Amino acid sequence: MNCTTRRSALAMALGALAVPALAPSARGQARSVRLVVPYPPGGTSDITARLLAPRSAELMGQSWVIENRSGANGVVGAEAVARSAPDGTTLLYSNEVLTVLPFVQRNVPFDLQADFTPVARTVSIPYILVGGTNLAQRNIAELLEAVKRTPDRFSFAGSSLGSVGQLATAALWQKLGVETTFVAYRGTGPAMNDLISGATSLFIAPMGPAIPLVRDGRLRAYAVTSARRESVLPEVPTLVEAGFPDLVYEGWCGVWGPRGLPADMVQKLNAAFNQAGADAAVGTRMRDLGLLPLVETPGQFADLIAAEIPRNRALVAAARIQPE
Repeated sequence: MNCTTRRSALAMALGALAVPALAPSARGQARSVRLVVPYPPGGTSDITARLLAPRSAELMGQSWVIENRSGANGVVGAEAVARSAPDGTTLLYSNEVLTVLPFVQRNVPFDLQADFTPVARTVSIPYILVGGTNLAQRNIAELLEAVKRTPDRFSFAGSSLGSVGQLATAALWQKLGVETTFVAYRGTGPAMNDLISGATSLFIAPMGPAIPLVRDGRLRAYAVTSARRESVLPEVPTLVEAGFPDLVYEGWCGVWGPRGLPADMVQKLNAAFNQAGADAAVGTRMRDLGLLPLVETPGQFADLIAAEIPRNRALVAAARIQPE
């Protein structure tokens, strides 16, 4: 799940669910579209969907509604899209977890490559190791030494099974020769809430939702999982600097339609998302959270998925993560 693309982008408060459209006279007959985010509000998928959807809807001449339909590590919302008609009125906005789910969760009721149509990969996401301010350790060296010495005193949150955070957490445990408690949540938002309250100790989290909490002092940043330091948090070291050169993990978000979505509709949607990501205002907001909007073709997205699935199967096996 390592991502070679670098970043340049994101930030935004959660907006209204309804996304405005251009007048039908300007773009043709408006259509109502559900953009299903299979996680609760507050996570990177939700935040980036709300950044990109208004401009994408405007470009398509449609009215879009974002629907947070969480459950079963993103399976509930994704399955709803897979079972919908391929007419462009129901789309899925999710993340790289879909390429890992079959290896960490039993009985996933769909096949990512057979049951969906890739539309666009929209954003590359760096991850960051954060902890509650109640922790005594002030830097990454002190933290890793404490985890290694007393692993039973630390617990790690995760946004879901199969997330970049879970794979990175498992890899870090292997490097330290320890195993602590891992708690999988139904999205980044609930995981962050428990981290702030002290119910869990640490979280290798998507950078977008973490940055505001680090900046306002509710969380402490220990290290990023990028290959190099992030410009939005230049004082935070990498895990590479901490002595783990192969602990480089990044995630991404993307858009899918149901199987059989017409090729001309795929191309129009891809162009709309690409143009929305290139919008100056969206780019500025993304940069505030250290995220990078991507401009790729549906074919490039499909090729990435085809490469990620076997790679993630190997990562899960190496991390000795058992399906639940």
